[in-house]
Amino acid sequence: MLQKVQAAQHKKAFIERLRKFCALISEDEPLFNLLPQKALDTIYYYRSVSIKIKVAEGAKITKRFVRIMYCHIEKEMRSKRIDIIMDGVKKHVDLIDYYQISFPLERLLLSEYCPFCGKEKFRAFYEGAEKRYEVYHKELSYIIHNACYTYCNLSTRTLYTFIFDADWSAANMFSQIITLGVYKLQMRYVEIGGERRPVVQTGEILHRKGVSTLRPTTIPVERLQINGIKRQKELPVYVQQHAVNRTMQRACCVYPGTVPSLIDKAILENRKIIREGDKFFLECYDYDIKIGYFVARIVNGMFVILTFLLITHSSTPEGRKLSQITGLKREDISFLAIDDLKTLINSDIVYDERISQIFIEAGCESILKMNSEVLMGDFYWLQDEAKQNSELSKLIAEYIQLGDKDEDYFENE
Repeated sequence: MLQKVQAAQHKKAFIERLRKFCALISEDEPLFNLLPQKALDTIYYYRSVSIKIKVAEGAKITKRFVRIMYCHIEKEMRSKRIDIIMDGVKKHVDLIDYYQISFPLERLLLSEYCPFCGKEKFRAFYEGAEKRYEVYHKELSYIIHNACYTYCNLSTRTLYTFIFDADWSAANMFSQIITLGVYKLQMRYVEIGGERRPVVQTGEILHRKGVSTLRPTTIPVERLQINGIKRQKELPVYVQQHAVNRTMQRACCVYPGTVPSLIDKAILENRKIIREGDKFFLECYDYDIKIGYFVARIVNGMFVILTFLLITHSSTPEGRKLSQITGLKREDISFLAIDDLKTLINSDIVYDERISQIFIEAGCESILKMNSEVLMGDFYWLQDEAKQNSELSKLIAEYIQLGDKDEDYFENE
């Protein structure tokens, strides 16, 4: 009896959500009233249940961690929106309401299983169904991808992987299943700066026929333009935890697990490598914007990433140029925090022509591009913070004594 009561309550709650959804997509016409009882029963019967997470066979992942991942994904799904256009008016629903309400309604309307007289009134809604599902699948894959990256821990050599699939349950309810796996990276110990330190391999997780494997990152020796390494055409790439920490600290838009991916991408895309003595500066791009360099050395036949430097850091080619133009020293750059991406993209430097020109001359125009995109509404998770440090350009101008009287400043440079 209790189960029947709970089932009835669940159905009632679902129908009420469907009613509110219909009111949202068409305020002028009560579309919900056009749905006959048989259509309501069919939508409920074929409803989309919550996303399920299961652990891959042999993977040592706790139930607590699965719950953390589920809550993380659900929260992100609530924050993402899908557009529904009805009669030229754009409405927004979050991914969960789309998945659980809009999607089963669309499937009913697109099928011939349950015809009804008012179906034509929904045409403007269901004509965009295919495009909406493509957007949904792309957004959800992105959320899961970033969730796995967020909880990766290179200090414990842990990379989380996932396989995303759709299935019909025994109760005919459409469900999407995330199979969560874990991959343990290889760790070695090397001497860096006179100390024995652990370094972890980098690479890309590949999924094939339900099996996750790591494609280790390697770098061609010829790209490094060095002598003395015989019989090796490629060097394995490793990273130390310090480099991961610095990337997180200086490039606020990067998740912990993205660092191996960024390194792998930089090498595969043949990004520029600058050699200075025994150090190599590998250009790092994120969102197709140059944000800095991974600094590496060759240690015991491995290409070891030691740290990450933002493009404005005093030790990069652009940072040295910035110091040359402004007279700012390393401690000055650190004091102004312009070697920190979060400070720069949450500022007003793009609006100050004089300061912008300094960054352009130094080769840091990529920072201006990201700064502009944040202020325009891209990188939305940082948009609110863009109002907090709005006078950075004034602070820099005062610090380098760039006043209104210095009209010939750039000519003298």
